[in-house]
Amino acid sequence: MIRLIHTADIHLDACFANANMPPNFGNRRRQSLRDVFSGILERARASAADAVLIAGDLFEHDRVTRDTIAFLRERFSGAAPLPIFITPGNHDPYVPGSPYAAESWPENVHIFTEPKWRAVELEHIPLTVHGFAFDGYEISENPFGTLDVPSDGRRHVAVGHGSEKSHQPEGKEAYAPFDARLAVSPGLDYLALGHFHQVTAIGNGFDTTVYYSGAPEGHSFKETGPHYFLDVELLDGEATKKKARKNNPRKRVRVTPVPSANVVYETFHIDCSEFATTQQVVEALRERAADNGKRCIARCVLTGECDVSLQEELPTVADAAEGVFLFLDLVDQTQPIEDEAAAADGDTSLAAFLQRMGAHIADAPDEAKRAMLVRAREVGLAAYNNRDVPIRGSGGGAA
Repeated sequence: MIRLIHTADIHLDACFANANMPPNFGNRRRQSLRDVFSGILERARASAADAVLIAGDLFEHDRVTRDTIAFLRERFSGAAPLPIFITPGNHDPYVPGSPYAAESWPENVHIFTEPKWRAVELEHIPLTVHGFAFDGYEISENPFGTLDVPSDGRRHVAVGHGSEKSHQPEGKEAYAPFDARLAVSPGLDYLALGHFHQVTAIGNGFDTTVYYSGAPEGHSFKETGPHYFLDVELLDGEATKKKARKNNPRKRVRVTPVPSANVVYETFHIDCSEFATTQQVVEALRERAADNGKRCIARCVLTGECDVSLQEELPTVADAAEGVFLFLDLVDQTQPIEDEAAAADGDTSLAAFLQRMGAHIADAPDEAKRAMLVRAREVGLAAYNNRDVPIRGSGGGAA
């Protein structure tokens, strides 16, 4: 049996400036990414893996530091003689002056350098690794669909970075787009992919096992929940026979996702309709934190209709709940209870205002417009009652 470790999209030195987090929190996030990557290499070494496949976006080319390159060289050297194969992606392309081209790397590290499939044969085991590199932020030629695997009795795997069309995540930019059915080649056991940040198994109907490993740790609220790297086993004859008993005689590869994230992102809602004090909100947050707690970067959206006195105190909840999560982004979308009572009284100017705003809200063409109108109604109501407008949480986009 041949064992491989497959990972991708670590994005060392990633920027977290737009993540609504406190100053210097990005340094902690970048350190966590280093720690996760170190753990993957340690797992590969401890499990006697035969090779590590890194399917692109190991670091951020525009932000990578000398210290990060020194860190990588030190970790790669410490993993020797374990072979490490890197296919540069759209965030860490192989371009003149890039660390891949300009730096000296340990002998056990092989970096693919051009947008064409190239093969590397391992001498100590019958394994050949095929790979290519992005030669810019947009690849100059797309090699998917051109791989030709020889019938030489060896096991063959390929590592690449790109977008499989039928599994393209919503909102994710496409790079080196391809159809998996056309990208696989007879005799190819495993295709290790990078670019999509969630573990994704690609298709049926062809013999090659195709996977995205996903990012080993999330980078924003778009990447919630646990993250993994992949433990890949190329099964030998006996193992293949055992698998055949499960009615899959052609299955020659076993893939196991291994949890890797030190920190997870989570988004959740808390309905405050039945709450009378902020203490109940804090207790609800503490209860929610029971599973991940201080390992969790949380976005909590507060909803429901609340007494105005409670609404005015909600901005203090984030401070009161400090330490419950690694970081808490509190988004207040509650509404004052008095809305309905005022709207029911048709003889007041306030009722007319609320009824008109309610009609506009009901006819809003999209969620963004609706949220703006709801906020306008809330501001108008606060002004009418001569009270402060409640401060809302960010509710912003992902980091």
